Amino acid sequence: MQIINHELARRVAGLRLFCVVICGICLINLVRWILAPTADVLFVNQSQMMLNLIYVILTAAFIYYLNDKNYLLLSSAAVILFIFYYFVLEILNDYNNSISNPDKLGIGRELEIIPLLPLTFIISGVLFLRKSLLLIFIAFFTLMCGFNVYEIIINERTYFTNDWNTTISDGFAIYTPVFVIWLNVWIIICIICMASVYLIDRLMRDAIKFEKSTAQFGRYFSPSVREKIQETDLEIKEDENNIQMIAVMFTDIDNFTQLSEKLSSKEIIELLSEYQDRMIKPIFKNSGTVDKFIGDSVMATFGTPVSQGNDAQNAFNCAREMQIAMRQWAKERKDKNLIEITHRIGIHFGSCVVGNIGNEERKEFTVIGDVVNVANRVCDICKELNSEILITENLKNRLNEEINSEEIKDHPIRGKKDKISLFKILI
Repeated sequence: MQIINHELARRVAGLRLFCVVICGICLINLVRWILAPTADVLFVNQSQMMLNLIYVILTAAFIYYLNDKNYLLLSSAAVILFIFYYFVLEILNDYNNSISNPDKLGIGRELEIIPLLPLTFIISGVLFLRKSLLLIFIAFFTLMCGFNVYEIIINERTYFTNDWNTTISDGFAIYTPVFVIWLNVWIIICIICMASVYLIDRLMRDAIKFEKSTAQFGRYFSPSVREKIQETDLEIKEDENNIQMIAVMFTDIDNFTQLSEKLSSKEIIELLSEYQDRMIKPIFKNSGTVDKFIGDSVMATFGTPVSQGNDAQNAFNCAREMQIAMRQWAKERKDKNLIEITHRIGIHFGSCVVGNIGNEERKEFTVIGDVVNVANRVCDICKELNSEILITENLKNRLNEEINSEEIKDHPIRGKKDKISLFKILI
């Protein structure tokens, strides 16, 4: 069974989405620089077009080739290329300004648009879905933006003012309210970005826990039972146990001790795994619950955690389908010149305590009661009576059909004073 690394899968998806967004942005910029170049220097216009074309190709390649195995390499490359893209844009802008505006006229007003590009990059960094990379982005672009702002502020011709008319008339004036607003916006956006990644990370971890819990459910509860639990939002409380009428089934491989002496440890494990797999399918098909595996035995219950209607009939149907599966398995093993495997089944119906049993360190959803013990003893008696399936009178009386069986009256049950009637199923 393939084990999914959910955290890695999330990061791969985040990087792929990041590359898709950057590819789209670069494609838009490419079209924009082709149709409406805004730089005063021809070299800058051509370089902008070439830069965006290269990044469209690179990000498209990342999207196509990205997978779990090369994620670490491509994520590192993406961060480097992303930062490099910013540096090249800054260099081209500075070069264009140095040619078109050597006296730096109006740099005070320029302060109003400087945060736009680095903030866009920080927001894009959220798509990585990694707190560590987003922190790097926030630190780096805050430093770069701060450096650009510092260069403007220390210029001897710039100054702060609260007068809007002065700001409009003098390009070296820095409008203080706008500067303060930008500072607040920067801090707020960084906080929101970090909070978003943290929330996504938390939701993903909760989803993984839920999926693992559901997978754990799937090991014991049939799909129909599991769906009913989820649809009705049934909660199995830790400290709440119920008394329910259920059917309890035990299966046991015949002569397993002697059989295991002829097999290696690996062969025993493989045999038990295949046996359990073949038994689980009819249990689940008939709305049963796998309570536990005990060596070569399987304990199943019908009517837990909620009744499915006629649980006794479901248990009996399951036993018949188990025998069909065992005969098919025996044929397959015979064709391979392997030892044929047979087993016995015992089923009883009655009142049990159903719930979580155990201490604070380990709790297990299971059933306890006399019905469980009787079902186990009935399975053992199969060997004595040379029977494949034995059921108790309690179960037979609740079946919806007439069955071909042989009654064994007043049979003793080990550990019980009272004798019970058993029915040997004739298949």
